[in-house]
Amino acid sequence: MTVVCLAIPAITNAQSSSDSAAFKRAQSLVNDGNAVTGRAIVDSVIARSTPGTNAHAEGLYWRAILSATAADAEMDYRRIIVDYPLSPRVEDVLLRLAQLELARADYDGALQHLNRLTLEHPTGATRARAGYWTARVLFEKNDAPRACAANADALARTSPDDTELRNQISYLNQRCVGVALPTATVTPPAVTPVATPVTTTPAATTPVTTTVAPTISGNDSTRRANQTTKSDTTTVKSAPASPKPLMKLPSSPADGKPTMVMGGISGSGEYSVQIAAYNVKSQADAMATKLKKKGYEARVSGSSAPFRVRIGHYATEAQASAVMRSLKAKQISGFVVKAE
Repeated sequence: MTVVCLAIPAITNAQSSSDSAAFKRAQSLVNDGNAVTGRAIVDSVIARSTPGTNAHAEGLYWRAILSATAADAEMDYRRIIVDYPLSPRVEDVLLRLAQLELARADYDGALQHLNRLTLEHPTGATRARAGYWTARVLFEKNDAPRACAANADALARTSPDDTELRNQISYLNQRCVGVALPTATVTPPAVTPVATPVTTTPAATTPVTTTVAPTISGNDSTRRANQTTKSDTTTVKSAPASPKPLMKLPSSPADGKPTMVMGGISGSGEYSVQIAAYNVKSQADAMATKLKKKGYEARVSGSSAPFRVRIGHYATEAQASAVMRSLKAKQISGFVVKAE
């Protein structure tokens, strides 16, 4: 997706200490609503860096992360993978490009980026996550056997400590009940790689999705709202959910911020939007408090680490997905989860 509003990328050797501080400052400003000043800081770092260096690529990466639109982000992402193929950010950039392609239903384009990531970085840090997103794309292409194979491969590659990704994979695996995997392989399907052209007019105009999922758990926002969810007795066991009263979607107050309003019985919704997860409860409490001040009905879920910060209770996954999209429009990254 993974944070207050944006996932903070890991620091790399390409960043000087001063640049690192500048990028963190810029992100903090954008998260707090001062986007113009925050982006100006990033532009100043790019201006003083030397084109052709990893430091310059790092500046382009952060400018993309903090972009106002997906179109602006995509321009910098594509420039990085074409002009800076040795940048330590290439893996993450390919994954983000695939997510942008998926958002505009260009499934073949998404698979091209994911395939390149798999071929060029077979043991990279994003390899398991790439398998999960490959599965999501293949489900959209109605190729359930290969989607389930990719999802199984992703689970096998996921660290036991990566709870959020394992939750995502297990949630998606509910769609694999009764699906026979392709024989002789459980690896993601190969897609013929193509050269990625530099483009100045990307098609997407939706707000940039800024989280990757570390901060995300089970979320399949692309599933149809009327799809029936089945329990996978081989991987996920859960009692049948009892019917829940319908919830109303959040209203928009005068300041334009969506207010998370629960309809029906308080706390009875099956779905929520997860914003972040922390190993320290005080950090989760601080995040929830900040979100509440912005008008969201936020809470901390869990009595032991990881402490998850979640918003709202919604009767259907479609309602929670609608809220998630409204949050992303305000650069608050989240994903849909089953409510506790």
